[in-house]
Amino acid sequence: MTVAVVLAGGESRRMGEDKAAMFGGVGRLQACLAQTSVSKTIVLCGKPHRQSLFSGEVWHDPPHLEGLHRIVPWVLDALDDDVVLIPCDGFLLTAQAVDDLMLAAPEGGVPVDEAGQRQPLFAYLPKGVNLDRSAHRVEALLAGVPTVELNAHRAAFSNFNKPEDLARHELQHRSS
Repeated sequence: MTVAVVLAGGESRRMGEDKAAMFGGVGRLQACLAQTSVSKTIVLCGKPHRQSLFSGEVWHDPPHLEGLHRIVPWVLDALDDDVVLIPCDGFLLTAQAVDDLMLAAPEGGVPVDEAGQRQPLFAYLPKGVNLDRSAHRVEALLAGVPTVELNAHRAAFSNFNKPEDLARHELQHRSS
């Protein structure tokens, strides 16, 4: 079984508003993921007060863990399934890109974006994948997971942190 985990707990300070609500929000991602081969989707909402912002299965971060580099291993242990990470700012993500990532990387993989940059927040992590649990950043946590080149889907794995990133992809700013 493969579980999609939508990462929607950030404060989006650089973007200036909650990315989990932009461009159809997490609901758009949930609809996209429903068209993939994943078995279920869980929204990881961050702090407990954010739980009511989302529908479906929603988990808040455990209070004793700080940072995604600690939370991702916790999620993997809690689920004991294959996991595909999906950031809430996956505004260009497609169902085909998700399925192709999992097919291309049966041992796990981190896709690259249009600039050739690894995008670990879109990683496919099969059960038992070896992570550097001593890492202090998510990039280092997933450093041993192979890079996956999916040229037809590079834009789908784009990350949006600042308003300039939206302009680069000619996205008109709008909330859901």
